[in-house]
Amino acid sequence: METRCDKKTLRRYYTAELNLLTKAEVEAKSKLICEQALALPVLQTARTVAAYASFGNEVATTGLITVLQERGFSVVLPVVNRLARTMEFREMETFGSLQPGAFGIGEPVQGQLCPPQQIDLFFVPGLAFDLHGRRLGRGAGYYDRYLAQARPGAMKIGLAYQLQITPCLPAEAHDIMMDLIITEERIVTLG
Repeated sequence: METRCDKKTLRRYYTAELNLLTKAEVEAKSKLICEQALALPVLQTARTVAAYASFGNEVATTGLITVLQERGFSVVLPVVNRLARTMEFREMETFGSLQPGAFGIGEPVQGQLCPPQQIDLFFVPGLAFDLHGRRLGRGAGYYDRYLAQARPGAMKIGLAYQLQITPCLPAEAHDIMMDLIITEERIVTLG
């Protein structure tokens, strides 16, 4: 994909690419990505992990979240307030307790709210990532605004398929960079 394209064009391109994945491809690739995520040394010192309830053909996080909870981590998921254009993270109890949120994505409705400074590690979705740590989201800016409040040292890890990696994405001053990107083929270390 031509990286000099504007973000809107890139969003259309990567959304179309993701939509071409079969359910079997999503499952197989997501399993490899999540296995690599669970083997990260940084998890040895983390207590609170922010993840996301996967939507559509995003990297599926059900297995990742299940294992994290089994290992005793506090797992928090995003809750979006579309009216206020804000996002916060709330502790997830069970998958059955998730309710469709503002964009139809599962959100915890009863768990305790978690301040950004308490989160040790973020697993972040995106439409595309580049080799410099830039992330292309869906365009509403929820993650960039929230991650700007994260405590220094909190790891920001993009989860993506190899097809979502591009050499360079357009960047803006408010874009928050990732520290690592995990695909089914490799871990891209940044910074």
